[in-house]
Amino acid sequence: MKNKIYISILVIGILNWNCINKSDSKSENKAEILKDSLIESTNSELTEYQKKWVKYVDDNGVITSELELYISEYGDTLCWNKKIYKNGILDITKSNFYEFEAKMAKDSIIKGRITLYSELDFSIKDSVTEKELTLDFVNSILDKKEVISFKSKNQNYVDFDFKNNNDTIIGLLTEFRQIDLLKSPDSTRMVWTKLPIDSKSLTKNVFINLHELDKNKR
Repeated sequence: MKNKIYISILVIGILNWNCINKSDSKSENKAEILKDSLIESTNSELTEYQKKWVKYVDDNGVITSELELYISEYGDTLCWNKKIYKNGILDITKSNFYEFEAKMAKDSIIKGRITLYSELDFSIKDSVTEKELTLDFVNSILDKKEVISFKSKNQNYVDFDFKNNNDTIIGLLTEFRQIDLLKSPDSTRMVWTKLPIDSKSLTKNVFINLHELDKNKR
């Protein structure tokens, strides 16, 4: 049976457009519940994924796109990051991906930056009144496991600096946008985009399970 590739990044962004009048404290409570669940979860309960980039070319051998695939141990394939090319040149306006920079410093300190490139920067014509990036990591020190978070506002990157047992990084990048609609001045929309972050090609990223990122299949 032929495996299907599920493109998830835009589904997450589009399906989470909600009209709001005031902030919702339930989202904060849910975040705390997810963090508690993450700490209690074990590797045996999680699905293992192989992460790799796949290149596509046209009949003339010119690159047209690249997809980063997460292939599960059960044969399902998910995709959040995509690079679209026009005449062999990367088209940022049609692409969704992040750049990951990290290095291990002294005393097991990991320092780095994640930069997000999103086609929403070009496709949304309404005014973005707020944009925030939240980067969550599973932090393991000795026998203790916890979730640590880093944030940035109105930027397309977020810096991080934390101590970890090893150089394995497992995380989640969440972009939040608050948008004022030009055609409906009294209406505001919120958009969330979620991307798993992994430094290794084989991963059991707990955030995929906890945030049900594998449920957004198309």
